[in-house]
Amino acid sequence: MELPFTLQRLPLEALEVLRFLYKHQAAAESAQIERGTQLSARLVGRAIRRLINFRLIQFVSDKYELTSDGQIAARQLAEYDAAQAASSGGRAELPRVPRRLTVVMPRVLPANIATDLFVGVNPPTANTPLLPQPVHLTLRASALGATLSNAEFSLIVPVDKAAVPAKLSIVPDQAGRAVRVRIDAFQAVDADQLHFEPLGGMYFDVRVSMDTAQDNAMRAVGMDMLLKPIRL
Repeated sequence: MELPFTLQRLPLEALEVLRFLYKHQAAAESAQIERGTQLSARLVGRAIRRLINFRLIQFVSDKYELTSDGQIAARQLAEYDAAQAASSGGRAELPRVPRRLTVVMPRVLPANIATDLFVGVNPPTANTPLLPQPVHLTLRASALGATLSNAEFSLIVPVDKAAVPAKLSIVPDQAGRAVRVRIDAFQAVDADQLHFEPLGGMYFDVRVSMDTAQDNAMRAVGMDMLLKPIRL
C-alpha cells in the first residue's frame, strides 16, 4: 500500500502529529502534542504550521483539532500504518527518534581561503527515546558562491552520544559576497545501506569578509530530524 500523495508531501513530524490527534480523538494543546509524540517544541511547532497550511488541523480555544479533511487524512495514515505492520509480520513500526543535525563554522569567512565547517549530530536530550542501534546518514552538500571540498559524506549517529563530526572545507568565490550552503540528510533504512529515506534539508548564509583576516567568532546552525529505528 502506498502513502496517499497528500501525506507524502508532509514532513515526518507532521505525520506524527496526525497520528497522535487521530488516536487522541480530541483537541489537544501544544504541550499535550509534545508529550504524546515525544517531539520537541520546535518540531511540533513546525508540524502544526504545515498541517494548518494544508487545512488538516485548526486552532480552536487554545487547542488543535483535526478538520474534516484532517480526519480523512489521519484515517488514511492509520490504514497505511496497519498495512505496513501486516507486511512486516505484524510488528508495529517503532516511533521515530528526534535528533539534531548541527553545523559549526566561523561567523565570517575569510576571502579566498579554505575554512573548515564541522557537521555533526547532537546527543539525545533528556527524556528522548534512544535508538535501538546506531544509524547511518548520508549528507549531500552544495554551495552558491563558494566551493566545497565534498559534495557527499557520511555520519554514524550513536545510540546515546553525539556523532563524530565530519569536516568540510569551503572556499568563497568572491570577497564581500555572502555564500549560501545547503545540506540534505538521508538515512539508510536497511542493514545493507542500499535504501535511503530523506530526512529533510536546511540552508544558511555565511558572510564573507573583504580581506583574508580570520574572524575567530563561531556560530552554529541546525535542523531537527526524525530518525527511523532500524530492526536487524
